[in-house]
Amino acid sequence: MSDNEITEPFLLRLRAAIEADPNLNVSNLAVKAGLGNSAIRLMFSRNTSPRVATMRKICAALGTTLEEFMSNAQTEDEKEIVRLLGQLPEHLRQQLLGYGRGLVAASDHDQPEDDGKS
Repeated sequence: MSDNEITEPFLLRLRAAIEADPNLNVSNLAVKAGLGNSAIRLMFSRNTSPRVATMRKICAALGTTLEEFMSNAQTEDEKEIVRLLGQLPEHLRQQLLGYGRGLVAASDHDQPEDDGKS
């Protein structure tokens, strides 16, 4: 199956992760994740999103979390934020988001406005 036939986002990222690691292949990743050795190959051939529980098993076998795997975090700080957020229960996630929004709003007020008189 060629890459351009795969459109499902998790599978696109998974294909890239497999191709980036010369010691990793579809079969051994499936077994490491506790799946049948053809389970991932079947996902690719069907181009369908696996169940969340299956994605979590695959990510754990890759040494990451689903949230981290699917995030667009680039820097170590961004990756740590995603990692920490994934560890919080929902009510604390909501508190953290509120705090973050408050910080952004406060930082916007701290910036001097450009009055065009430069």
